[in-house]
This record gives sequence, C-alpha cells and structure tokens, in this order.
Amino acid sequence: MIDNLSGLAVFAEVAKAGSFIGASEHIGLTPSAISKAIGRFEKRLDTRLFHRTTRSVSLTEAGRELFRRSEAILLAVEEAESYVKKLSLDPRGILRIACSDAFAVHVIVPLLKSFRRRYPDIQVMLLQGDGPIDLMREKVDLAIRFEKPDLTSFVAKRLVADPWVVCASPAYLKTNGHPQEPDDLSQHKCLAIHARGRTDDEWAFQIEQASKPVVIDPVFAGIGLVVKQAALAGLGIARLAHFLVKEEIDNRRLVPLLSDYSPKSDRRIYVVYPHRSHLPLKVRVFIDALEKALTIDE
Repeated sequence: MIDNLSGLAVFAEVAKAGSFIGASEHIGLTPSAISKAIGRFEKRLDTRLFHRTTRSVSLTEAGRELFRRSEAILLAVEEAESYVKKLSLDPRGILRIACSDAFAVHVIVPLLKSFRRRYPDIQVMLLQGDGPIDLMREKVDLAIRFEKPDLTSFVAKRLVADPWVVCASPAYLKTNGHPQEPDDLSQHKCLAIHARGRTDDEWAFQIEQASKPVVIDPVFAGIGLVVKQAALAGLGIARLAHFLVKEEIDNRRLVPLLSDYSPKSDRRIYVVYPHRSHLPLKVRVFIDALEKALTIDE
C-alpha cells in the first residue's frame, strides 16, 4: 500500500510536469530515479501509463484516467498529513482521562475553565477510574493514580505528595471530643472509604518510630466524595486524601486530627500515560497545566 501511494505521487508529478526532468525539479529525485519508479509502478499495475519520447512523456488512456482519479486521493493524503503536522503545533482532539470521581470533581473540573480557554480545540473526556481500568483497551491518554503502577508499557510521573488526613467536623468534635492518640479511635464513630471491592478499615499511624495499622470499625463506608460529605455532616471521623479536604480544612469546616501521628507515607499523585517516543501535544500541555495547578495548591 505504501509503495503504491509513493508510486502514485511520483506518477502525478510526472503527469503534471509533462517530463521526468520537470518532475525531478519538484520532488528532488533524478530523472533516472523517476523513470525507474514509474517503470516499477507500471509493472505493478501491469499497465503502461505514459507514451515516452526522447524529450517528453504523454499520458496513455489508462494514465489519463488514473491521473483524474489520483488528484482527489493525493489531496486527501496531503490534507491528512497537514492535519497531523498541525497536531504537533496546535494541540487538538479528544483527551481521554481516567481518574477517580473525587479527583475529577476537586481537581480536573476546576482546572478545565482556564485550560479550555487556552486550548479550545481539546475536548476532554473523563473515564470513571475508582476501580480497575484497562488503559490500553479504553484508549486512555492519561490516568491519575495514587500508587506508582507496575506497567512497563506506561510512564508514571510523580506530580505531588498527597498524604492522608484524619479529620472531623467541629460539630462532631464538640459533641464527641477529640481523640488524643490513634487507639482512641475505637471510642469514636469512624467513616471509611469503600472502593475496588474493599473497605479501608486499617489506618496507618506513626507510633514509636514505626508505621502501625489501627483497625477501625466504621459506622459508614462509601467512595471518598460521599465519606467527605458524611464527615461534613458530623457523622464521624474520616481519613481522606489531602487534595479532597484541603479547602474544607482551610475554611475550618473540617478539623485535622492526630497530626503528631501522621505516617511518613510515600503516598503520591502520579500521572500515567502510554510510553511513546512522541507524546501527543494535547497530553503534554494537560500534564503541564495539572502539575502547575497541584503545585500551587500544595
């Protein structure tokens, strides 16, 4: 197919120039190379395309018909190449992002207003990513993960630290008091994240220079967004991602707890994308914008 297309392009140039010499000046091949290319093309088609003389060439009947049909084909190829080249200079197209609902609501959506203003030709499609997702099969351009994935065909770039935050509403703490150490959680109502088929009922704390799990007995469990709302409603103490509760802690709607026992965790936010020698510009500019937004919010 590739050989046919290149042969067709050389044929069209000769047809337009009316000679091998004229075509050579336009496409950068010697007249001898062009003659050989036309000969191979005619052999492949089993049809003579040109009447040849010592000074010029003219189209045969088959050549005239092929030239008439080739113009639309070569124009479509030229337009396709031009579009692809433009993609490397002007980011556009559909950007497929896999991330959790919580990250989409609290990070991606707020970012989109300025991002879309700057890159109006990029359409963003969010894929629900709280559970497992086949990045290749779903044709994901990039995914947000909170653990570095073991995927050799993907690149994982660390964006920012994102530790867990144990917190509760002022109303809950006014009624139930503050836990003073991790073991006190057994006397409190706890709210746990339930995702990917399991409930996060073991919370790690730094106790006596070591990270130790404390088992909780949750009175409520759900995805992070819902657990956050339950904490805001005063239903109990939750352990949530920093990005998810930063605003509420800043405006004192949630109060961080047990900070002295915060584990020295390596929990990070990673952006994951297919390992490619040429990263699409639409992906590159979004990663840059995301990295800047998270750094500012850190």
